[in-house]
Amino acid sequence: MKNVYLIQPNNALSESLFLPYSTGTIAAFSFSREEIKKEYHLCDFIFTKKPVADVLAEMEAPYIVGFSSYMWNIEYNLALAEAIKKKWKDCVIAFGGPQVPDDTELLEKYPFIDILMHGEGEYTFYAILSALSGNDSLGGVSCISYRENGVPVQTEKSRHVSVDEFPSPYAMGLFDSIVNDEKYKNIQFDAVLETNRGCPYGCIYCCWAGSEDSFRRFSMERIKDDLLWMAKNRIAFCICADSNFGILDRDEEIAEYVVSLKKEYGYPQKFETTAAKNKDDLTFRINSKLDEAGLNRGISVAVQSMSPTVLEIIGRKNMSAENFADQLEKYRRNGMYTYTDIILGLPGETYDSFCKGLFDVIEAGQHYSININRCEFLPNTKMYSESFVKQYKIKTIKSYLCQNHSRIDEDMTYSSRSELVVETSSMSMQDWRNALRISTCVQSFHSLGLLRFFAVYLRKAKNVSYHDFYTGLYSWIEQESVFVKKTLDTVCSSIDSFLDGKGNLCFSDDRIGNIYWDFQEGLFILSVMGIDDFYSEIREYLSRYSADAALLDDLFSFQKESVALPSDTQKMLTTRYDWADYFDHIFDKSYIVPKEKTTQNIFIGKHYDSWEDYARETVWFGKRNGKTIKKTECIHQ
Repeated sequence: MKNVYLIQPNNALSESLFLPYSTGTIAAFSFSREEIKKEYHLCDFIFTKKPVADVLAEMEAPYIVGFSSYMWNIEYNLALAEAIKKKWKDCVIAFGGPQVPDDTELLEKYPFIDILMHGEGEYTFYAILSALSGNDSLGGVSCISYRENGVPVQTEKSRHVSVDEFPSPYAMGLFDSIVNDEKYKNIQFDAVLETNRGCPYGCIYCCWAGSEDSFRRFSMERIKDDLLWMAKNRIAFCICADSNFGILDRDEEIAEYVVSLKKEYGYPQKFETTAAKNKDDLTFRINSKLDEAGLNRGISVAVQSMSPTVLEIIGRKNMSAENFADQLEKYRRNGMYTYTDIILGLPGETYDSFCKGLFDVIEAGQHYSININRCEFLPNTKMYSESFVKQYKIKTIKSYLCQNHSRIDEDMTYSSRSELVVETSSMSMQDWRNALRISTCVQSFHSLGLLRFFAVYLRKAKNVSYHDFYTGLYSWIEQESVFVKKTLDTVCSSIDSFLDGKGNLCFSDDRIGNIYWDFQEGLFILSVMGIDDFYSEIREYLSRYSADAALLDDLFSFQKESVALPSDTQKMLTTRYDWADYFDHIFDKSYIVPKEKTTQNIFIGKHYDSWEDYARETVWFGKRNGKTIKKTECIHQ
């Protein structure tokens, strides 16, 4: 029997690990065939970044090793593959996954790689095993690159295979030994679910981009069997890998089944999806059912950019601004939190258009969660092509990937690289830097809530736009502030060295755990650590907007007391105005000024014994559900 090893190393987030779904699907297809099982033995999956020496010690005479490569594990995979080849020179090394470009570049660069698999891996890996067992030429295997007489060659492409042919690794029991292994008793396992594969849209930055014929559905029987397996095996978090969940009417039935499983088994505890565009009523019903069962971690209402020019370049058509605002209000009115994704660094975007789009999103009603995603330069995307790079003068920088909430790995040998777009023909590198810094301020101060109530009041009562308020604040921080600027500089200190090609884009602080944090989270947490200094200094900026000192004092007290702190217990604050009611009606355009009504506000907080616990529970886990702001109960006098 020839030993087959499949490797898909994942970063551990806190004490959780994703099961190796991608390599699982590849193994399921090949080892559902009798001729493969007679010839090959499937060894244990390798799905953590163990030291290379430890992995080699555990391996036994590998005949072929398949690597599933992503941006977060490619460097580890390369190091491990080279070590395997050095120890077992006849072992066949095959690389697949999204990080493998559709050319022969990796073969030319890394002599220890024997085969590249392009696109989907299930049928391709099976065909490789079949060819090797029969001593056939690899030239008959489609969708690969290999060496023929020492020269890299690429075989012809094939059309997409029906997903009905792909068995499920969950149903086949390929992960049973993992979830039942005593050595993982303190690990929370997470899992990936596919209900369909492919995407009918063509966004230039996404390797999902495809066509109608690439969009294929798995059977409902398979989907429900997978979900039942997850529930019975206490999978806490399930991420649905569909590009557009809710694009099909049957997705509502799938959501209802997830809800029923949680009611019966208690699992999965969370079910995360990427919502379909322009299917508003269906996605709302789906999200309502998931939210009622406590399965949501926030609901995605994504835009990526608000610039018509950018949207045309990237091949994306957004919902109208009016429809976007209606969706946000509808979810808010029904007690559901949403988040909105914006990408920094897209071709055609300028500093001004990026800022305008950021504040247009807030003007539309997204007050609670905005994700600024840096534009990744990914293989197998339209943006990756040489012609596109030349047309839009795209410049990128590679650095170690410091994935948010992953553990800090002191041995950077195993850390992968992230390649970010930092300059285009429309946005300079300096503009990119400033856009990242100002968006960090807006995310922390508005979305996480440190200054949200001030900004909303000024917008409603004084007609001060969010753009003017926050761009003015950012200028004040850069030119006049001491404490706030120092805090911002501390959190964003890696940006300048990163742009010089000398560092990594990351933030960490020993007081809040041995993990990396998003910039917005870091700025919020450090500001809260010095909350008295923060508000004492920021008041200087706020005072320019109001001549009514009494009202400003009242709002100031309410805003400060609303921010969740680790030392919280239930607190009371008497205010001259009914601020809680005012901000509860944030979407009511007729509610312009707060009611002058003496109000006893009861702020309900939660106590944490450490900054690390607070940061994890309130900021990391709680930011999408408004946990950074306390709940308030009111008594009117």
